[in-house]
Amino acid sequence: MNLRAIDLNLLPIFEAIYAERSLTRASETLHLTQPAVSNALARLRAALDDPLFIREARSMTPTPAAEALIGPVREALTRLRSGLGARARFHPGTSQRVFSVAMGDVAAATLAPAIARRLVAAPGLRFNIVQIERAKVAHELAAGGVDFAVDIPVVARADLESAPMGRSARYLCALRRDHPAARGKLTLSRFLALQHVLVSSRRSGRTALDHALAAVGERVHAAMRIAHYHAAFEVVKASDMALTAPHSIAQQFDVVLRPLPFAVPSPGFHLFWRRNARHDPAHVWGRQALLDAAQDYEGQRSSKR
Repeated sequence: MNLRAIDLNLLPIFEAIYAERSLTRASETLHLTQPAVSNALARLRAALDDPLFIREARSMTPTPAAEALIGPVREALTRLRSGLGARARFHPGTSQRVFSVAMGDVAAATLAPAIARRLVAAPGLRFNIVQIERAKVAHELAAGGVDFAVDIPVVARADLESAPMGRSARYLCALRRDHPAARGKLTLSRFLALQHVLVSSRRSGRTALDHALAAVGERVHAAMRIAHYHAAFEVVKASDMALTAPHSIAQQFDVVLRPLPFAVPSPGFHLFWRRNARHDPAHVWGRQALLDAAQDYEGQRSSKR
């Protein structure tokens, strides 16, 4: 393909549509009108002879050609931004940068408050916290769909870098206030006799609780599986179901918390980012803000012990 036939100004628009999956949100991110973004996409479609994005429900789904293109485009734009950033330093107090961060309920509950405190001095910056299936996180990072991801260390690729974000979570059993099992010691037999609500963003597969019990040759009766902890705690408060949850989230709800009669190993969270963005000044600031937020949480956690 002749590169001269493509207006390179269209590439940041392509990147924004890929990241936002919406012409409206892409136009807001780019500070352009929606007709201008639509016209840019039409020009790219004509130049590349591919639709690039297919409208499905309320989302713009990338075609295989777009999936193949986003990596090289993102890398080229990152290198260009890094080069320009060497001359024009990043100023968080005036920047309008949007950071997209993939993380689940547990990480968001611990990190989001500390991130919010950092945004007081950077009113133009924005952190979009999204939830992505773990199997897709590495691809979304590499393709530029998200800038960062907070997850357990199973997310790893040669083109990604990572850093630990703190100690493992401590899990407890949550029960409603007047639950019969809330009185006395919670033994393994009593725990296994309960009905349980499990929390997982995935449709199927083992949870941390499933792995812990499998190690001792046991399993629970899972009466319900929910994607988010807040909904799961509402179930606990309205029923006889039990929920195994990290202390960082469980302490926020009006429930009885009991130590588990077995250990639930947790590898702790890591922060992941694209290797080719490591020197981008804005990216460096966003990365450090997330690591500092984790450090703040660890400091508060230690002071309560």
